[in-house]
Amino acid sequence: SNTPEGGNMKKVRFYVCPTCGSALWCTGGADISCCGRRLSPLIPQSEDSGHESVFSEDDDEYYIMLQHDMTKQRYISYVACAAYDRMMFLKLYPEQAAEVRFPKMYGGDLYFYCSEHGLFKRAGHLKNG
Repeated sequence: SNTPEGGNMKKVRFYVCPTCGSALWCTGGADISCCGRRLSPLIPQSEDSGHESVFSEDDDEYYIMLQHDMTKQRYISYVACAAYDRMMFLKLYPEQAAEVRFPKMYGGDLYFYCSEHGLFKRAGHLKNG
């Protein structure tokens, strides 16, 4: 069988350090630590009314707007697209627009991390353009 545990993008896991805010990800089982603390993988939630993404297509890329505040107290820290064979990871900052552009990729999921409410996932939106 050709289904290894490590390196499989279907098993991507995200981590955020509660001390320094570092964002990390891996594609299999791993013991991740930061600032002397062992981190647990984040459990993705489904989008809700306070955490929604709006997609549009422009030429060879996706334009994604997140319906979310970007204040210093509550903001989207990162957006990631995990596709069959690649990961695109973009860091966002408070008081910046909550929008990103990604090249079109086949068969992937969108993840985004809210500094207050955790990780969100929008599954299966990325299609071969």
